[in-house]
Amino acid sequence: MAGGKNHGRWKPPAQKKPPLTHFLCLPLVTRDSKPQLQASVEKFRNIVITKNEQTASQVDDAGDDESSKSETITSSVHPKAIRPVGALHCTLGVMSLDEKKLEEAKELLRHVDIPHLLQHAGSQNHGQATATDAAASEPLVNSTDSLPNAAPLRIELKGLVSMHAPQKTSILYSAPVDRTERLYPFCLAVQEKFKESDFLVKDDRKLKLHATIVNTIYAKGKKQRPPPKWKMKQQTTTSGQAALASSTEGLAGGRTAASGDKDGDEASPKKPEQGEVEGHGPNANAPLKIDATAILERFKDFVWAEDFALDRIAICEMGAKKITDDKGKVVAEEYTEVAIVKLPT
Repeated sequence: MAGGKNHGRWKPPAQKKPPLTHFLCLPLVTRDSKPQLQASVEKFRNIVITKNEQTASQVDDAGDDESSKSETITSSVHPKAIRPVGALHCTLGVMSLDEKKLEEAKELLRHVDIPHLLQHAGSQNHGQATATDAAASEPLVNSTDSLPNAAPLRIELKGLVSMHAPQKTSILYSAPVDRTERLYPFCLAVQEKFKESDFLVKDDRKLKLHATIVNTIYAKGKKQRPPPKWKMKQQTTTSGQAALASSTEGLAGGRTAASGDKDGDEASPKKPEQGEVEGHGPNANAPLKIDATAILERFKDFVWAEDFALDRIAICEMGAKKITDDKGKVVAEEYTEVAIVKLPT
């Protein structure tokens, strides 16, 4: 009898994960760092982007034939893969919040005692600080005690590293360096506060502070087809989710509207940013890979920005918004910050 072999083996479909709506981060664009980052990213772009327009067109058109099912490896960087300056940040965690939970998360951020956390981070030996210790000793609400002002977190963004094997990667990043060695334990303590209150999506991976410079998940072709049904059924698995995000990123991203477009603002951030998050990290599965060996060697000591103070922690909406000029030309992309707490500068 047809289907007899599967009798008793039916499994209910896995519960769909709620969409990611916000993320907690350290924005890297400040008054002092912005001109440095703009000049550095522009220099990087001029050196590494695809000079051959035919090659770029071939990447854009990927998805029109059977060859799109396999990955593409190139030695050059597609222009769309380079992250805009306004979007540079270090993520501390991602969130899926309704309106009530969002207000609670904003309230928590506003009342974290930043000076105390910074002082505690400075008192830890490098590599021995733990988020649990810092969070446990720090009162939730800003202390009224006369604590001395903590020194600003001044960092340098230098070098370029691959998230995967250099010969076959989709993500290149630069890691922030803090000479006082307070940045990492401080970020762990802030992250722990939001974990304790159950605002962050569970992630067992160790926090990796990094500013993504290149991610090929954004270089999807304009003519890509939706994924086939067999691939849609895999979206409940980790590998299936990554593949689905990679396959649909270009379609969703193409509908992202400029800031101020009500329909675009409401609909655009979710799917592109879901793909962005799943397209990050060691398990990223973007179909376009680059051989970054030569690029990494050339930019291993490249200074993106130096000696600038981080000035805030922010909760941002998923999905960078496009900023346009009077003629409708996109001049920048930025994340909407729904809440911030200032850092000492």
